[in-house]
Amino acid sequence: MKKIVALNLKMNLGYEEALEYVNTIKDKISDTYEVIFFPSAIFLHLFKKSGYQIGSQNVHYENKGAFTGEISPYQLKTSGIDYTIVGHSERRLYFKEDDKLINKKVIGALKNNLKVILCVGETDEERRLKKTALVISNQIERALKNIDSFDLRDVIIAYEPVWAIGSGKTPSKEEIADAIKFIKKIIFQRYDINIRVLYGGSVNKDNIKTIMNIENVDGILVGSSSFNPNYLISMIDIID
Repeated sequence: MKKIVALNLKMNLGYEEALEYVNTIKDKISDTYEVIFFPSAIFLHLFKKSGYQIGSQNVHYENKGAFTGEISPYQLKTSGIDYTIVGHSERRLYFKEDDKLINKKVIGALKNNLKVILCVGETDEERRLKKTALVISNQIERALKNIDSFDLRDVIIAYEPVWAIGSGKTPSKEEIADAIKFIKKIIFQRYDINIRVLYGGSVNKDNIKTIMNIENVDGILVGSSSFNPNYLISMIDIID
């Protein structure tokens, strides 16, 4: 199975920039990896023309209804979108999304046959208090409540320590390996299934090769290093 390179463009590109981005990346990234772009919702249709897999940065839990400004799993799936991110730390922090809401989003996405990248990770304070394992375990348990092992086949977990996102700081190889091993262990113990786990948080040219070669790492979730398409292409070339 190919390793995953998931690229979260967040709220950046304007229309002309998005067009240029798509034209720049087309046929330029190796098919050695399963490449998934997560552009702003308004540009999902543009990125579908890139030839790569496309996902949404966010999703509502209902298929239809009076939820102004939201995008539903039904709308995504019927538009040819196959992936969505759920539980990103920026959604948790800025939009006050808690584990209960995240669980509803995961269930709604899976009911519509969307694949979910579920983000989990500890804050700097939780890390200092040596609560990483407890925090991750609780986030996973609550986010996956009432989800069976069959549906879990469409869930990928991204370990993104909150303190590493956009900070330029990354955990040590040992910390990443331990966290991902722990996630896989608790999933197997609870569901008797092996699941893919990604690492995310300040991935760049200097560390991408090291991170991708860590045992049990099934890929990466990249944020700011994906904003410039030429930088992105050169970064992925390092691991090709």
